[in-house]
Amino acid sequence: MLLKEYCYYCDTEREYEIKEDFIKTNIKGVEFEYMANIAYCKECGEEIYIAEIDDENIKRANKKYRKILGLIQISEIEEILRKYNIGKKPLSLLLGWGETTIIRYLNGLTPSKEYSEKLKEILINPYKMKEILEENKGVLSPVALKKLETRINTIICQSPTSSNCKESKLLNTAKFFLFKIDEEAGDVITPLKLQKLVYYAQAWFTAYFGKPLVTENCQAWIHGPVFPELYNYFKDKGYSPIPKVFNLDMSVFNDDEKYILETVWKVYGKYHAKYLEELTHMESPWNIARNGLASDKRCNEVISIDSIREYYTHVKNVNDIKTDKDLNKYVSNIDVPNF
Repeated sequence: MLLKEYCYYCDTEREYEIKEDFIKTNIKGVEFEYMANIAYCKECGEEIYIAEIDDENIKRANKKYRKILGLIQISEIEEILRKYNIGKKPLSLLLGWGETTIIRYLNGLTPSKEYSEKLKEILINPYKMKEILEENKGVLSPVALKKLETRINTIICQSPTSSNCKESKLLNTAKFFLFKIDEEAGDVITPLKLQKLVYYAQAWFTAYFGKPLVTENCQAWIHGPVFPELYNYFKDKGYSPIPKVFNLDMSVFNDDEKYILETVWKVYGKYHAKYLEELTHMESPWNIARNGLASDKRCNEVISIDSIREYYTHVKNVNDIKTDKDLNKYVSNIDVPNF
């Protein structure tokens, strides 16, 4: 199919091609570069204006601007709506804002730093959402109120920080690796290493079975993929080793889950935390989520499950990885810088 659009310089419809290039822009006094799509006339080589491409470039620039200022992304606002199963207008009212505020943010309006921080907090902290609901419950209908209360309580009960509910799959996955520690063999698992082991369990389970092992999202932090809930649970350990877990109910895992967990432990468990960090830095999902951000810059962008599935499924298929021995051979042949 030929792509044609009106060319101002040729004064007629011409075929065009789209190329990616960095362009400079300025939003509210902040100057920066971002990767844009640009249409060029195949006849004269000049740029052609195409409304749809221009709209997409505006979205890209806005996303980069939000990232530079540390503001919440549109995808994260959409995640809030899904997480709490709440509508745009009810969420706006619950937060004490105009009823169209969330709608406007989803359409591209940039939130203030204050509003952005409030949205970020409820995204990762269901207890804050519960506090806000208690303060402003009068703005919701009885049915909407009951539905949101139930949803928040369900999320809290699934959180590894909850001591009153059944432990989550995320925490049990982490405890599986802590259970595998052989102290006599000198096994050491720090919070950093634990994050990477759980990430690879998520990655390879998704690659083999097409669905995530745990429902929580991981984020592209400076030191590689991190599950915020897991970070909060073990943050008092700092950089110190986490003690071995001596009791674990293995019945919480099915056979497929046990297979992947055992495989990840056999393959990745022998490596140092910093080695695993560098390994994740070499792989696409972490880099895609950071979108060109320098490796030493803070980032809380979610590593999408789609990018995880696509990348590790590709690695599995290209390298014909069928067993733990195949995976071990693949990983051991990777040239990790500085190691």
